[in-house]
Amino acid sequence: MRRAVICVIAGVAVVAIGFLLNFAATRPATEISVSKATMTTPAMSIWEIHNRAHLEFLPFQEFEDQSLVFAQKPPKGD
Repeated sequence: MRRAVICVIAGVAVVAIGFLLNFAATRPATEISVSKATMTTPAMSIWEIHNRAHLEFLPFQEFEDQSLVFAQKPPKGD
């Protein structure tokens, strides 16, 4: 008897999940995606984005070349 109840509950759960997935798949596309309206705007070129960034106002950063800091000395006594 206990197995029959468990099987019936599992079957009802599977049917409920199936209905929920079917409902989610059949909703109108206008509710699912809002970004489709923004796809009609023309894309900005990389140069236009670069020119709008106003890079001249960024602080200038200086750094030293430290590429030889970890160089080894040649072995002595060979």
